[in-house]
Parts: sequence; C-alpha cells; structure tokens
Amino acid sequence: MLEYLSRLAAMPPEKQAIALGSLPEPMLHSWRRHFPDWAHEGQRPLHDDWRTWVIMGGRGFGKTRAGAEWVLEQVRASTRPASAAPMFDGAGVGRAASAEWTIDGEGRARRGSKSRVVGRGCGPAGRVAPTGSTLRVALVGATVDDAKAVMVEGPSGLLSLAGAGEIERWLPAERRLVFANGAEAALFSGRSPQGLRGPEHDLAWCDELGKWRHAQATWDMLQLGLRRGDRPRAVVTTTPSAEPALRRVMEAAGTHVTGGATGANRHLAPGFVEAVERAYGGTRLGVQEIEGRLVADREGSLWPFDLIEACRRSGPSTAFGGPPPRDKLGEDFSRVVVGVDPPASAAGTCGIVAAGLDRDGRALVLADLSVAGRSPEGWARAVADAAAAWGADRVVVEANQGGEMVRTVLRAASLNLPLELVHASRGKAARAEPVAALFESGRAGLAGRFPELEAQLGQFTAGGYEGEGSPDRADAMVWALWALMLKRRVEPGVRKI
Repeated sequence: MLEYLSRLAAMPPEKQAIALGSLPEPMLHSWRRHFPDWAHEGQRPLHDDWRTWVIMGGRGFGKTRAGAEWVLEQVRASTRPASAAPMFDGAGVGRAASAEWTIDGEGRARRGSKSRVVGRGCGPAGRVAPTGSTLRVALVGATVDDAKAVMVEGPSGLLSLAGAGEIERWLPAERRLVFANGAEAALFSGRSPQGLRGPEHDLAWCDELGKWRHAQATWDMLQLGLRRGDRPRAVVTTTPSAEPALRRVMEAAGTHVTGGATGANRHLAPGFVEAVERAYGGTRLGVQEIEGRLVADREGSLWPFDLIEACRRSGPSTAFGGPPPRDKLGEDFSRVVVGVDPPASAAGTCGIVAAGLDRDGRALVLADLSVAGRSPEGWARAVADAAAAWGADRVVVEANQGGEMVRTVLRAASLNLPLELVHASRGKAARAEPVAALFESGRAGLAGRFPELEAQLGQFTAGGYEGEGSPDRADAMVWALWALMLKRRVEPGVRKI
C-alpha cells in the first residue's frame, strides 16, 4: 500500500487526478492520511537543525495542515516502552507500569484490575495498547476560540487528522486535548501572555503569530516554558505580517523558514489561484496574502517594497516566485555579469547573482543562484555553473576575505572563467546607494521574483545593513550592477587585485 501511495505522489498532477478518481474509498482515505508523500516543499523542513520552524505562506498554502501533521508526528514518536510507561489511578496519581497493557474487545486498556478508556477504534482484543507518553504540547492561537476552531476542530485540525483511537478525549471547557498514549495538548491565547507563565512544554504549535494582541510578551512566556524533554521546539504557521515580534522570531538564531505561495497547493479548487491572481496580483495585499511574502518596509530602506515592485519585469512564470523565463531573457541582453560575494565561513552563504544589460541600456537582475553551506570547491563550482548557464561576459568577485585563495578555487573550478577580483574599501551602504539610485531612476530592476534577495535589499538603509547576518545576496547583486552600469563612471573605493 505505502509503495503504491509513494508512486501516486510522484505522478504529474493530471495523471494523479485520474488515478485518485479510480481509487476505492478505503485507499483514497489512506492517501489523504499519508501526508509525507504528498506534502509540497514548503510543508516540510529542509533540514533538522532548528529550534523554531516558521511556515509562512499565502492563503490556502497548507500551513495549518503542516502544523497539525507535525504535532501528530511528534506525539506518535513520543510513545515510550511499556516498562517506562506511567499509569494513573482515578485520582490522577502516577504509578510505574511494569507490564504490558492490552486492549480488550470493548476498547479498554487493561492490566490486572486497573483499566482506563483509550478511545474507540484502537484495535481488536489482545492488541498492545499505546504505552505512556509524558509529552506536553502548547497550542497557541490569536484567541482560544481561534485555536479551537482552527488548530483542533477545523478541517485541517488535530481532530480531523488524527488516526482512529489516537485521541482519547477532547475537553473544550478545559482547553485540553488528551491523546491515547498519554500525551496532552493545552490551548493558549495570544491575548493572555500570563496563561503561559508556569506551564512547561516539550513542543509548541503557534498559529497566526502576526495576529496575536500581545505577540512579543506571549512569545517570551512560551519560550521560557519551552524547556521539557531532550529537544524543545516550536512550529509557527502564519501568513506574512508586519508584526515586529514575528520578524524577530524569523531573524533569530535557530529559526528555519519555509513557505510559499497559494499556488503551491495543487489541491485547491479549480480556478481559485487564477481568480485571486487576476484580482490581487501585483498589489501589497496579493503579495502578502497570495504569494506569502513579507512586505513591511524598514524605515529608510534604500529598496522599499513599492520601488522593487515598480522596477520588476515579470512574466507568467514568475507570478508566484518561479524562475525567470531564461529561454526568452537570455537572447535579449547585450552583456551579462555574475556578481559574487564569497562566504566568510563554511556555514555561510555565497552570494551569486546574474544581471544583464538589455538593448535599451537597462540593467536587470536575472537570477539569484546563491548557495549555502558549501566547501570552497562547492561554491566555486556553483559560480562556474552560473557563469556558464548565463553566458557571463564577466564574473566580478569581492575578494576582501580570501584574496588569492578566492582566485585559486575559482580557477580550479573553471580555468577560463572571466574573473575580475575587486577589493571594497568603502562600507556596504556607500556601495549600495548608487545602485539603489539606478532603481529609482528606472535604469535597473528585477526580471522575476527573488524573495531572499529582496528581503535583504529591504534591510539596507543609508546607515548600513540592518538585517541579521550578512547581506551576501544583496552584495553580489550590487557588484553585478556596478560592473554593468557604474564601473566606467564611479570607481572610488574599489581597486582591482
């Protein structure tokens, strides 16, 4: 069965729809329950090295489903061996269990004369009962009613997605969900930070943090109590919001961000994506609520949202963040430059941005091909690949860090790479301001949507870069556009090596 479901998940959408239509109801039910096989990219973490996972997406992206499935996965994994499972008497007093519990024909778990109800559908008589879990989960919504309606009782909530017998009791008045294996989830509100003062949790699922009335205080109280177990973690499911607390969470060390546009969800009603794109495409509301991108401007930004949008040249393939139409763009440009900002550490990002000069003398960013966590040989190969893919006339590389080592690794990747190494003696803002002026005058723009690059551009002000970490992608773009548009006129602070 699982092998068939995996093959089904790999089918193109058209064939998949035909196959699903021919499935008997039991198999269709299994397909709907088998989330790992059909979850799209933004609904899965790209790696496991995180304390907070933010899933930021447009309406209908599948954020709630991803959050609920993650909680259920952790609950299932928390079941401990029977010898370590706690048992509770009628007064709620914990006692060590030294033998297996089994489920009788009435769906009750039994051991000697003691028993407790574990829910319906747990299995036939004689099946081993789920053993004890002490997992404690915080479910935090904008209000308790929101948490109930969306996270627990909604169509993508825990009650709908849990398997038969996995949930023992749902106690709305107590704001508590009890799982058959002993794990418990409690509901909290972003309006009442003090409700989280005292309780300890292993995990937290936070929904629509941007709507919380007291977002920072609630998040702080949650974090102080997120200290149980070997690896306390939180998942945040949210549409983009200018809420400062959400921005701080996203920029914090240990935060992993995934997400995407409404259009990433292939299971939405036919025509919905096209309809909302026609109505709201290109507007702030559309970018935030459909494309799932944060559009709040930093005060004094050199590249505010409205400027970026005004200078963007998009086609149908880029409406939801897809790659530029390379086959059409490549032949339109008289000159192409790849800008490179090498990483400062092995875990850093190598900024790699291709830009081209069109026949009208306008410079356009063609691609953000930046890579992270690569060895020097690895990012050098990515630079060489980018230059080859776009037929670059020049590869401009900042050599402040690495010097001749940068030249050596790049030459090893491609002996004929058209290299130009430059050394910057001025600050990032001083280099960025003339390039931002090109955007303001309409002489530069973006040939597509590049969310990570644009996020860094929005953090640049006249005072410098105000975001977290290094603006590697933005620096690479600045060097590429400098080489295309400014090199002959303005070269102060830059010298060749």
